[in-house]
Parts: sequence; structure tokens; C-alpha cells
Amino acid sequence: MKKAREASPVAHKIAKDIFTVPNLISVTGAALVMHGSEKIDTAEGLAECAVGRLADVLDGIVARMTGQTSNTGAALDATTDKIVMAKILYEMNKKELAPKRVLGTVAVLNSINAAATGIANLRSDEKAETRPTKSGKVGLAMETAALVAYAAAELVDKRTDSPKPAKLLRKLGAGAFAASLPFATHATYTYIKRAINGDAERKKKNQKSRHAK
Repeated sequence: MKKAREASPVAHKIAKDIFTVPNLISVTGAALVMHGSEKIDTAEGLAECAVGRLADVLDGIVARMTGQTSNTGAALDATTDKIVMAKILYEMNKKELAPKRVLGTVAVLNSINAAATGIANLRSDEKAETRPTKSGKVGLAMETAALVAYAAAELVDKRTDSPKPAKLLRKLGAGAFAASLPFATHATYTYIKRAINGDAERKKKNQKSRHAK
């Protein structure tokens, strides 16, 4: 009975962190992208992917507005980000919707980030504490914008006789991809640094803040 009473608050906290509105938004957005990416070369599929990725922006805003931020939510958000991006890259590569160098670069950076974050979490005393960096979120948003622009260009190409709209969209895609690189590489550097240092950097910051007080 005593063990059950001790476990109850822990179970309650876990349930409270899992069953939240932001997490529901994250999962719903991921489901939309997973479904839409199967037909990302159609207007319907592309719209599903765009709405699904927009949900990824909204979940963080809702979490802060409702006070439902948590390490569990951050871990879920980061995990779904990597899964849906991998799915989009796979489908776009299969359908040849974007340049190989763009898809390859995004895939490599995301793979390194995922691996480094996993290592950092394993080495950390507080699991799931390793949250995405601001540069990582900005980079991912720009990568997504680039991929959507490239997919939209292929769609427009099929539906219009004029090559200008598709050409413009491809230029926008190339621009968004180029703009994402500084943010994405900075995020990758940060994640690798976390993986190497483990808790050392966080503990150092905590010690400094205690001394300052």
C-alpha cells in the first residue's frame, strides 16, 4: 500500500505531462504530415503537410500560454519533428520533388542532431532535459519552408502552362534552404557540444548562478 501511495504522485505527474493540449497538437500535426506526405505531390497532400508543420509552431505557443511546458512535451516535440522530417524527405526523394543536394543536406544535419541529442540525453542526469535550441527551431522552420516551396513548384508546373510560377517557387525554396544553413549548422554544433560535455556545461551554469546569489 505504501509503495502504491509513493508511486501515485509520480504516475500522476507523468500522466499530467503526457496528456496535455500542446502534446495533442504535436501528435495531430505529426499525423497530418505522415498522411499528407504520402501524396505530397498533390494539393491536398501538400496542404496537410503545411498544416501539420504549422501545428509544430503552435504547440510551443500553446504550451507557454497554458503553462503546460514540460520535459516530456519537449521530448515529444523533438521526436515528432525528426520523424515527420524523415518521412517528408523520403517521400520527396522518391518523387524527385527537390534537388538531391538539398534533401541530402537536410537529412544529414537532422540525423546528426538526432544522434547528438540522444547521446546528450543518455549522458544527462535529468533525462529528456535536452530541449531544441532556438537556432534549431528556426533552421527547421526554414528547411520546412524550402521543402514546401519545392513541392509546390512541382505541383504548379503540372497545372500551369507558364514556367514562371514554378521557377519563382524554386528560387524561394533555394533561398529558404540557403537561409536555413547558418541556423541549422549552429544548432548541430550546439547539439554535438552537448553530447560531448554531457551535464558539465549545465552544472557549470548552475554553479555560477548560485555564486551570483
